[in-house]
Amino acid sequence: DIKKEPIMSNFQTLNHYILPSDLLLDMLNIYKFIGKNSYYKETLKKNINLIEEQTLERDVYFLSLFLNCNITENRLRLLITKNSTPRNAEERLVSNLKSVLQQIRKNASKYGFNSSDLLSMINNTYGEKYAKFSNVIIKGDTKRRIQNQSIRSIFNMVLDDYTVYFEKQLYERIFLSLMAYIEQININPFTNGNEAASFYALYYMLLRSDVDCFRYISFFELLYANIDAFKREKAVASMNYSEGYLQISEFARLIYSIIFQGYNKLESILKEYTHEEKVSKSDNVEHTIHKLPDIFTKEDIRTYHPFVSEATINRILVKLRDDEYIVPLGKGRSAKWMKTGKNEINFNRPIDFESYLYDDED
Repeated sequence: DIKKEPIMSNFQTLNHYILPSDLLLDMLNIYKFIGKNSYYKETLKKNINLIEEQTLERDVYFLSLFLNCNITENRLRLLITKNSTPRNAEERLVSNLKSVLQQIRKNASKYGFNSSDLLSMINNTYGEKYAKFSNVIIKGDTKRRIQNQSIRSIFNMVLDDYTVYFEKQLYERIFLSLMAYIEQININPFTNGNEAASFYALYYMLLRSDVDCFRYISFFELLYANIDAFKREKAVASMNYSEGYLQISEFARLIYSIIFQGYNKLESILKEYTHEEKVSKSDNVEHTIHKLPDIFTKEDIRTYHPFVSEATINRILVKLRDDEYIVPLGKGRSAKWMKTGKNEINFNRPIDFESYLYDDED
């Protein structure tokens, strides 16, 4: 018998990988933002817990859309924002998503993760014993696989290599994380829940790579806004996976672009945030509504004021409705509002120096 060479992971091919110049420039620009992480934290420190909680809630909402949770908008909002008691398996799934993402946010900056951690996340999401490690044995020879090697051992090797390269800083950490993600979605190491596990891993690795904008700006919301490109570039990156060649550059460009969107959104929001610390947030939201198109949604307001609570926005909309400045068009999350043209907003009221983000309860 001819002795075969040990299987190699894609991380071991990085010694020969030439990074395109535009990706290198993107990396450098991202690290300019990462270098300001302490500034962002210090600026937001007064309300950072509430801001992170609201970001977590938006992450849970959009991740539930990725995972096709079949729940009405109203119940989804109650489960995520009010911690309503789940009534069935689908609702328990959403509540569990929130718990798992909460743990990831807590642990990512301190600890790495392994395959058993991911398996626990799946079973904490879907229920005990929902998934286990795949017992599939790779039997066919390819350039990357040798006979009689289990899916579990291949995945563990990938994560081991990722950890070594990450901790020793042998390559740029975000790029390494994206390689690990593409490896994982092709290996499918678990019997069930592989999609959720891959999202958890990607989120964990980005936070562990100090992409702190996703502590204040919803990562899964931005990812969902780029869902078509995300699906396309995942497929392209995996095209020659079995041949040992990941075509990851376009996928990396997409994720870097999403990171830029996160940091740029954070930068623009901080300008509003520092201003709103000094004046009434209600006045600022009303000014924004005044500048919006004649037909707008609550999400349009949130684009400019993502840290203002649901209660405050609802209170302002009801007030402007009662003043006959706007009228509602429809109900629910997708409802729109239309300006009547009858009256104008009164901006001459005395400034209320209320504390930013702290609202009366519903």
